[in-house]
Amino acid sequence: MIIEGSLLPGEQLGEARIAEQLGVSRAPVREALQQLVQQRLLVATRNKGVTVVTFSASDIWEIYDARCAIESHAAVRIIDSGPGGRARAIDALRARLDGLRAAVKRGDHRQISAADLEFHTTLVASAGNSRLVHAYSILSAQTLACINRLEIAIPSGEEVIDDHETLIEALASGEQEATVKAIAEHLTVAASHLAPSPRVSANARRPE
Repeated sequence: MIIEGSLLPGEQLGEARIAEQLGVSRAPVREALQQLVQQRLLVATRNKGVTVVTFSASDIWEIYDARCAIESHAAVRIIDSGPGGRARAIDALRARLDGLRAAVKRGDHRQISAADLEFHTTLVASAGNSRLVHAYSILSAQTLACINRLEIAIPSGEEVIDDHETLIEALASGEQEATVKAIAEHLTVAASHLAPSPRVSANARRPE
C-alpha cells in the first residue's frame, strides 16, 4: 500500500485501522510496522506513532547513490569473472529484460516497477556475492517505492527497454569503465526525474 501510493507520504498509520482494513489482529500489524520502520518506509515519532516516509530530494539521491555503488561493484566483479561468468549474467539479464518488455506491453506500472527492480537485482546477484545481495535487498523496498512513484509520474514506454539493453551491451563489451559509466548514467537519469534539483549530481559523486 505504501509502495503503490494508496498510503500517502506523511500519512499517519494506526494499528487498529490497519488491522481492521487487512482483517487481521493487531499483533502482526505491530510487527509489520516495526519492520517497515527498519526498512525506512515508515517513520516512528515518540507520542505520535508512525507515518509514511516522505522522501526528500536528498533521500532519493542517497538511495540511488547507494544503488549505483552496489551495482557498479557487482558489474566489475562479473567482468572480472571472465567470459563464462559474463555470459551467464547476460543471459539472466536478457531473461529479465523480456519480463520488463512484457510488462511495458501490458502497461501495468506496478509490473513495470517490479520487473525493473528484478533486472537490477539480477545484475547484483550475478556477481555471486551473498553479502552484496543482502546489502542491495535492504534498499529494495525504498527502491521499489521510488520506481513506482516514477512510473506513476512518468509512465515508461519502449525507451525503458532501450535503456536496459544499453546496460547489457556495456556489460557484454567487458569494458569496466564503460559499464560503470552506463550504470551511473542510467540511475542518474532515473533519480533526476524523481528529484530534479539534487544537492550533488550522482555523476560527480563516488562511489559510482
